[in-house]
Amino acid sequence: MISSLSVFTHKVKDLDKKIRILCVQPHDKSTVEAIRSIAESNSKIEVTMYGSFEKISEITPAEFLKEVQIVEGETEEENASRAAGSVNGETPAVLMKGNINTAVFLRTLFRSENVKTAGRLISHISCMEIPEHPKLLFITDGTVNVAPDLREKAEILRNAAGFARSIGLKCPKIAVIGINERISVTNRDLIEAAVLSKMAERGEFGECLVDGPMPLDTALKKEAALNKGIQSEVGGDADILVCSNLESAANLIKGLVHLGKSRTAGLLIGTGFPVVLTSRSDDEFAKMASLSIAIVSAAG
Repeated sequence: MISSLSVFTHKVKDLDKKIRILCVQPHDKSTVEAIRSIAESNSKIEVTMYGSFEKISEITPAEFLKEVQIVEGETEEENASRAAGSVNGETPAVLMKGNINTAVFLRTLFRSENVKTAGRLISHISCMEIPEHPKLLFITDGTVNVAPDLREKAEILRNAAGFARSIGLKCPKIAVIGINERISVTNRDLIEAAVLSKMAERGEFGECLVDGPMPLDTALKKEAALNKGIQSEVGGDADILVCSNLESAANLIKGLVHLGKSRTAGLLIGTGFPVVLTSRSDDEFAKMASLSIAIVSAAG
């Protein structure tokens, strides 16, 4: 069980493996400070920044600037392309989005030959630290895939399970969220949730436990599952929630942040290497947490 996002910053300090951080346009103070805090915690971390030398040097402490390699491109696309193109199989790497338009960043990333999707879907996972909840909760996909079909949901689930194992959850418990526990033949999402559960039972997603469909209360509260007669190792103890579409996932995440006072981190998975995809409005903690999780995943 992982209880908080800060666990990952401590794990980064203890890593005994060289890791490269490749950041596209860290032209804002919070991104630079997040990278600096992480890099200074472990001497094996190398940092390359792709963007304007003038903008980066203005906001980067002089001592840290000496330790950083800066590669200048003329456009956002060139900076993103160079960063993605610098990933190789020799040293684990993490790609991080800085102060660059998200659409440009993603478009350039998807075109890169180094994004080894092998026909797989790229998806996003949010890592939530929720007050009074005993462990981190992972939610997918509230950013990339708008209305996934069954094949795409299977890939989203596969990405999430693999990511969870890479950060130390040996057998993640995954709930496929639906409006009801009962399967209605007229509701596509409920049918597909049941199919995903059966696919997992037959080993399609590696070591993990999958159950669905499950409403949110059944997935997170053991009493709710028991009261409904649901006998499940996932019910009441889910690590990961796979939502039916982007709208439901994004609104759940926003509700937890704005009403539940949750803290969040997020990254792209299914790319062959972790990609930190934070908002330009995210604070330093969110960027540090996202970067730490990505590094632990890359090292794992």
